[in-house]
Amino acid sequence: MFKLNNNKVGELMPDETIKKNIILLGDGAVGKTSLIRRFVTDQFSDKYITTIGSKVTKKEIYLDSGEDRTHMVLLVWDILGQKGYRFTQALSFGGIEGALLVADLTRKDTLQSLVEYWIPSLVTVTGPLPMIFLGNKCDLEDEAQFGIADLEALAKEYNGGINTGAFTTSAKTGENVENTFVDMATILRESTMEAKTDMDKSGYIIDLDDITDLVGVADHIIADFCNQYGGIENATPVVKHQVEVVGLDLDNPTKKNLVALVNALANAEESFKPRETINMNRTKRLYLINRF
Repeated sequence: MFKLNNNKVGELMPDETIKKNIILLGDGAVGKTSLIRRFVTDQFSDKYITTIGSKVTKKEIYLDSGEDRTHMVLLVWDILGQKGYRFTQALSFGGIEGALLVADLTRKDTLQSLVEYWIPSLVTVTGPLPMIFLGNKCDLEDEAQFGIADLEALAKEYNGGINTGAFTTSAKTGENVENTFVDMATILRESTMEAKTDMDKSGYIIDLDDITDLVGVADHIIADFCNQYGGIENATPVVKHQVEVVGLDLDNPTKKNLVALVNALANAEESFKPRETINMNRTKRLYLINRF
């Protein structure tokens, strides 16, 4: 059995250092960002934050098992929580080795979203991987619409020979938050699975048949820009700033705001793209908007 060791590094040298990428997935406002904040900094904020693109947080822990000590470096990915942005989200999935699937205990529809949207979107890119199912906001027990039994049923359903588990958590009180991340670290420490390599980002292709509404248009525009900017992690600050500047509502984008976003992204590309490429990108993105 592994356990978290918070002793200073000089007291017992680790036998090895292992670096792993894990991701938190789930609908907006289920508490993913707050769970990460609680685990990494032991702080909680109930301010609702919509993550645009992705944010990567690093947490170092030490796992002890008898006389063995392992230094784990966890890179924790928090990505765009809106459904419908699957191409932008998929840019973050390459190289992910474990997933925490988060639902809000007070909203049963967020549990169904894991099954219908988040898990299929993830495993299409990564293949089978260790998963832990979380029911967050267990401090709101009187408002709960499902419980640990439902989470355990999902974990059993998606096991398929891969390590899975389930917890009810509270980012507000800290209940089971550390246990969740330590369990995932332990699974990845013991796992012999090899993660797939990063997705090929050199040739992002816009498939017009996949676009059925303006959310799909926004998804493709943002994913195309991120791909050309060097990946979702590098592009996130730029996209986030431009989305805020033009006042784009990611849940209900308008053609006017999307056009403004295209022009803003074209301006941002001036620092790293030749004029001919910038004009081509702007034209193809505006074409997507004008189809609706």
